[in-house]
Amino acid sequence: MTLKARTIVERSLAAIEMGDHDVLEACLHPQVIYRRPGQPILSGREAVVDYYRRHRSAKTSQILIDDVVCEGDRVVAMGLVEGRGHDGAPIHERFADAYRLEGGLIRERTTYFFRQGF
Repeated sequence: MTLKARTIVERSLAAIEMGDHDVLEACLHPQVIYRRPGQPILSGREAVVDYYRRHRSAKTSQILIDDVVCEGDRVVAMGLVEGRGHDGAPIHERFADAYRLEGGLIRERTTYFFRQGF
């Protein structure tokens, strides 16, 4: 499942970048859980897609993947998001996403951002 796992994660990130909510939805398990720092946990495919449709802080973005590591149904993707927020402010965020797949779909995703401090 490693190649398929990598493909589904890369496809989901490309869909987020392009604003293709139909493709993103097709990558997600119906009971997906998405965790982001400082934000409520999103539960269910509809909640995750709604977040990207209506609440995402980036108006435009380019997701640059540095590395993807796969082990069975687990995937870690690391990279950089660059773009602009809805207020026009630049976005330059390094991230690591940890995924767990189930049935060939994203069942869990946890995002970590690289920030000064802690």
